[in-house]
Amino acid sequence: MFPFSYRTLEMTFNDFLRDNAWWIALAFAGLVLLSVALILLINTKAKPKARVIEKSAYLEALGGEDNVLSHERKGSRIMLKMQDYEKLDREKLKEAGVDGFILMSDRLTLVIKGDAEAVEKTLFGE
Repeated sequence: MFPFSYRTLEMTFNDFLRDNAWWIALAFAGLVLLSVALILLINTKAKPKARVIEKSAYLEALGGEDNVLSHERKGSRIMLKMQDYEKLDREKLKEAGVDGFILMSDRLTLVIKGDAEAVEKTLFGE
């Protein structure tokens, strides 16, 4: 009925691997290269660029170095006690890199996403 015998269709798994080793290795190498390329692409897009912190821009917006009486950092916020809150320039604070600020009667809170510690170290050297 069939032009070939059942015996010719019989192949062990080892025979299959031996006969197709190059194709299997090529497919595996392609998958590995594709995975590495995707991981590198995802990692390069996920990293935000570091913000340049200009000490002079911050201090000018805060009314000068002498206007800051004390400071304290908590997470992404820097709390400042100021001598004269009238000297603050809100537009310059935004330009300097402050994402938000809260002005209360006795303190100013600067909200800095991601790098508040670096900003504090640059401004106050701690």
